[in-house]
Parts: sequence; structure tokens; C-alpha cells
Amino acid sequence: MANSLRVTLVQLLGLIKQPPPAGKLQPYPRLRNLILDIMAEGRRKNIINLQLEVDVTELRGNLARHRQETGKHISLTAWIAGTLAATVDEDRSIQAYRKGKSRLIIFDEVDLAVMIERDMEDGPMPIVSIIRSANSKSMSDIQQEMKSVRTEPLGQNGPLSALENCFFRLPTWLRKIIWFFIRRDPSLFKQLAGTVGITSMGMHAGGPMILIPITPMTLTLSIGSIGKDLVLREGLPVEREILRLNLGADHDIIDGAPLVRFADRFREKLEEGRIETE
Repeated sequence: MANSLRVTLVQLLGLIKQPPPAGKLQPYPRLRNLILDIMAEGRRKNIINLQLEVDVTELRGNLARHRQETGKHISLTAWIAGTLAATVDEDRSIQAYRKGKSRLIIFDEVDLAVMIERDMEDGPMPIVSIIRSANSKSMSDIQQEMKSVRTEPLGQNGPLSALENCFFRLPTWLRKIIWFFIRRDPSLFKQLAGTVGITSMGMHAGGPMILIPITPMTLTLSIGSIGKDLVLREGLPVEREILRLNLGADHDIIDGAPLVRFADRFREKLEEGRIETE
């Protein structure tokens, strides 16, 4: 027994005395507190996920023709975001938030919280930009706002405002106290975080892939990759472009059946692929 203990202590001492492995030590980016806070709030929610596939062959073709004919570019991501806002606008209860234990608040405006990657000093970093009242904006307006997020200066009035920049640099214990009050006031949460989340990080994948995020929102759309699949059309196999999506919903507010009905309406709008003149 004594010999075994001695061997254990020798091995422990040898482990402690080992030189550190080669590597580079650098500070942890303070702005990653944004991601840490989102995940911490998201873990408080009972999120259910619904994955679906959408045939975007017609939509992508129509967007390309629209650009040729008008000279105006509308990205697939912007069109999906606008369609999401329009679908939520048809039944706004899908973006309800709890106010206390016995009430829900259903906002009229659909504020899309869009996760977009920006190049920062410490490397690429996802930031959140809110498209206010997206349900009353044109696809071109949404496209312009999403484009400006990648170029506007940070820490001012655009993406990652001066207030947000200051907040996410606060110590963890202080941010937790502030979040305690934010999560109890849906109006304040809407002002700071929007009403519906959307991320397109999965579109950068080279193969079939979709991201299932940890989310604090009542409804979050995750856009995955596009792949080519064979689909039967009039009894014949036809190659189509299939987009993979995931809808995450707070099960405390949204049940499975309403979420499925919402997903069906959303898919129908996308697959219709009609580009209306603005």
C-alpha cells in the first residue's frame, strides 16, 4: 500500500514538473462574452428543434433573373430572412414572450436578430445585428441592412452599438445581474435582442450540414447548406437544389403542432419562389 502511494506521488510530481507544451498565449477576446451570454440564456429555455428541407431551385433561378433584369442583387439569405418575417407576421403568437408567470406578450413588430460574422482584431467573430420591423420592410431594404452590417463601424450606432460594446466588456458577475432584469422584461429584451433569431453560419458548409444553435429566442431559424438531390417530378428523377433549415422554438410557449404548421407555411412561401416587383 505504501509503495503504491509512493509511486503515485512520484508520478504526480513528475507530471507537475513537466515543461509546458509549445504554444502561444493570447488574451481571450472580451467580445466573445456576447456568445457566452447567448448560450447562458439559451440553456434556460426548453428548446425543441424542427429540421426541414426546402426546394429552392425556382427561388435561386428567379433571384438570378431578377438581378439580370433590374441590376438589383438580393441574396438568398436576405430573401429567406424577409420571408421568415412575413410568415411570422401572419401569426405573431409564434414570437410571443412570457411576461411573469401568467401572461404572454405578442409584439406587432418582427425584429430579426441576425447573426453575421465580422472580421475583428482577434479574428472572425459573430455579432448580432437587429433588423427592426422586418415584417414591414421590402426585400431590398433587408438586403441593404444585412450588407451594411459587414461594413459599418462597430461600437457606434450600427451593429454592436457603443452600449452593447461596453456591456459585453463588463465582468461576468455584473452582466449576470443585468441579465436577471432583462429576461424578466420582454420589452427590454426585444429592444436589446430582437424577437426572432436567424443565423446562416451553416451555409458556409461544403457538404450536407446544419447548425442547431443554443438560443434564448422564442423562435430561431438556422440556415444550413444547399445540396443537390434527385426528386421525382411527374414520375421522373430530376436534380433539384435542396436547402436544409432548422427551426428552434421555446417549448414553454410553442407546441410541436403549431411549429409544424408554421414550418409548412414558411416552406411553401420559399418554394413558390415568386419574385415580386418592388
